[in-house]
Amino acid sequence: MEFQKKYGSFEHIASGKVREVYLSEENDEIMMVATDRVSAFDQKLGIEIPDKGKILTAISAEFACLAQESWGIRTAYHYAGTPCSQVVIGCFMLRQFKDYNIIGTAPELSGRFTLMENLQMFPVECIVRGYLFGSIWKLYEQGERVICGVKLPDGLVKGSKLEEPIFTPTTKAPEGEHDENITLEEMTIILGKTGMVFDAWETATEIRDLCIELYQKAGTWAYERGLIIADTKFELGLYRLNDEVGVRICFGDEILTPDSSRFWDAETYVPGEEPKSYDKQIIRDYLAEAQARGEVNPTLPADIIEKTRQRYIELYEKLFDKTWPKG
Repeated sequence: MEFQKKYGSFEHIASGKVREVYLSEENDEIMMVATDRVSAFDQKLGIEIPDKGKILTAISAEFACLAQESWGIRTAYHYAGTPCSQVVIGCFMLRQFKDYNIIGTAPELSGRFTLMENLQMFPVECIVRGYLFGSIWKLYEQGERVICGVKLPDGLVKGSKLEEPIFTPTTKAPEGEHDENITLEEMTIILGKTGMVFDAWETATEIRDLCIELYQKAGTWAYERGLIIADTKFELGLYRLNDEVGVRICFGDEILTPDSSRFWDAETYVPGEEPKSYDKQIIRDYLAEAQARGEVNPTLPADIIEKTRQRYIELYEKLFDKTWPKG
C-alpha cells in the first residue's frame, strides 16, 4: 500500500515500522496513518495483514475516547475517521477537519487516519505489566528477581498475575535495534538530559502513575468483556498549552492496540499455560517455531495472516460490542 507525500495541508515527515506520520503546515497538527504493515521482535516484516491499520485505528480511537470522556485521562487525540464511526475525541474538535475531503480522492487513508496534537515526545518507551510474560518472563526464568528496579517474588510461573501492575520503562532504540530495560531512576536521568522538564524525577513519577492508571482503567474495561490486558506499551509527551499555562503530560501515538498490548481470553486463562491471545503473539510464535526470528523480510503463510486478521476483528468486537464491517 502506497501513501502520498502530501494530503491537503499535511506533509509527510516520518515513516515508522507500521505508521506514516504527517504534519500540518497550517496548525502544527499531526496526522497519523496506520498501515497494514507488521512488526515483530523490533523489526519491520515485509508482509501486510489486510485491514490491520483500520482495526488498530478504531481500537485506539475508542480507548482514547474512553480515557478522555470517562476516565479523565488526557491523550493527544482530536479526531479519528474509522470504518465503524467517526469518533470525535473529547471537546478538542473545535473546528471541522478542513482537509477531510481528501478522503474522497485518497481511499488509502479511509479508516486509517487520526488527528493529534503535535507533542514533544519523551525518548522512552513506557511499559506497564500486570502479568509475567514475554521478555520479563525470560529474565525471571533465568533467575532475575529485580526487573527495571522492581522486585518480584519467587514461585511465579509463566503468565502469573502480578500482585500489582509494574512499570518497566525501556530506552527507545533505533529501528532494528532492541530497546533496553531501565529503572525509574535511569529514566529520570534520560529525561533530565533532554532539558524538556524542570523536575525530571517529578515528571518520571507522574508518567509512571499515569501509565499505571490508564492500564488499570482499560484492564477493568477489558476484563468485564472477557479479556485480559497482560501488558501494554505507551508513549507520552508534552503538550504546550500556551505561555501562561505551560505544559501538560499526555498520551500520544496509539494506545491499547494489539500491536502495543497483549490481550488474552480471560475465560481460558490459566497461569503456566499458553494463553489464547488476540494480538500479534500468533506471528511471534510462528516466527519462533519456524526459526525465522531475526530474518530479513520473513514470509508468513496465508492461514497465519488470516488468523491474525480475524483475531484483531474479534478483539475489536469483544471490546466495544460493535460489529466490524464485512468486505
